Amino acid sequence: MNNKFTMLLLAFFAGAVIGAAIIWMLCNCSCCQKSSQTPPVPPEPPDFPAHTISVQQANTYFHTYLNTPVSVDTLKAFTINSQQFDAMKAIAAMDTTVHGFRIYMGMDSLTPVRMVVGTGTPDHTDNIYVTSDVDSGPCPWVCDDTSPISQ
Repeated sequence: MNNKFTMLLLAFFAGAVIGAAIIWMLCNCSCCQKSSQTPPVPPEPPDFPAHTISVQQANTYFHTYLNTPVSVDTLKAFTINSQQFDAMKAIAAMDTTVHGFRIYMGMDSLTPVRMVVGTGTPDHTDNIYVTSDVDSGPCPWVCDDTSPISQ
């Protein structure tokens, strides 16, 4: 009889421990923690406002950029900033025939700029957005040297 009582007591404690472990895991799972964490604050957008420009102005920016002494040995990646991404969304909303985007480099006097257009055959130049070059550009230069992709 004593052996039966010990087995029942052991089964009860084992069930209590396993039940507590399951409850602890359910309360500490990543899906529960996401709702209790504050979302990350997005970075402030650059001060340079994205706006549309004419084909002639885009051509001037592009040729000014080409005449500026800049060289890239090996293009590994390209970083776009949130202004350029917003310009892409605006272009896609205005023109459903756009199947991609191209970012041209340019210079407004001595200020580097990026020009965003929709791609097709040929480029869709009805809406050319000029944006800041802050936090955008080719890698090397604007690179994450610690990225596991490039290691």
